[in-house]
Amino acid sequence: MPAHRVLRGSDGELILVRLTVPAHDLEDSLETLAAFDFPVNPALFHRGTETAIEFPAYSGKLPQIEAALADRGHLETLSLLAGISS
Repeated sequence: MPAHRVLRGSDGELILVRLTVPAHDLEDSLETLAAFDFPVNPALFHRGTETAIEFPAYSGKLPQIEAALADRGHLETLSLLAGISS
């Protein structure tokens, strides 16, 4: 089975979500992630006074993610398929 089929599900393509927040907003942002109706396993990267929170999610969940996190910091998404060659 090609790799791209593994990264696609009924909720769309598997993407990487990155939220960059001021360090003092980290705890509130993590509490928001914990309230989602799907599991989130975030990775944290501290950069000076900011923290990047990264986690995989399906693209179909993006509206929920954007609605909950849009005012928290800089939100971006990256395709996990882009770095895979067949």
